[in-house]
Amino acid sequence: MKSLLALLLFAIATGFSQNSKTPFAPVPIGQRAALTNRLVAYTTAFRKKDWASLYDLVSDQNKISFNKLKVTRRVFIRDMQGTYDLQRLIKFAPVRTEVAGAGAFNIFGCGELPYGEEKIERIAAVRAVREHGGWLFTNWDYPDPPEPCSRLSDPAWKPSRYMQRLDESMLQLSCDLNTCTL
Repeated sequence: MKSLLALLLFAIATGFSQNSKTPFAPVPIGQRAALTNRLVAYTTAFRKKDWASLYDLVSDQNKISFNKLKVTRRVFIRDMQGTYDLQRLIKFAPVRTEVAGAGAFNIFGCGELPYGEEKIERIAAVRAVREHGGWLFTNWDYPDPPEPCSRLSDPAWKPSRYMQRLDESMLQLSCDLNTCTL
């Protein structure tokens, strides 16, 4: 009974104590620094359009097709070169994290996206997964219509169902990973 109570208190504390100072509360403490570094590398690759570096940061889900063929670095780079500005997460300030499954976490924060000559901010989410002993990313998404980053300070804020693309492959690669007909 004591262990059940302790677990309940931990879950409540984790859910309500997250903020920009402790955005990775559910992530094991020993893995938080590595996750932070990989998340910075992920957004840097998008910002610099360094698709070769991004290839090393995305999960196997974005590299292995439905018929078990591997999407090569060359094909990945080719497909990413057609990325629209609004598909590039160029900065990300994590605020809170939710467990999405075994070794998978949805990280919610304030994202910055290029929009022509401007940069726009809105709530964004990134799916981080543990693969091959490190942190990789499946996808990222933002609400449509956009939500201001200030909404994340509300402990009652919940992601809407329209942010569920986190468990899907990156849109730019969907025809290489699945059968597409035009």
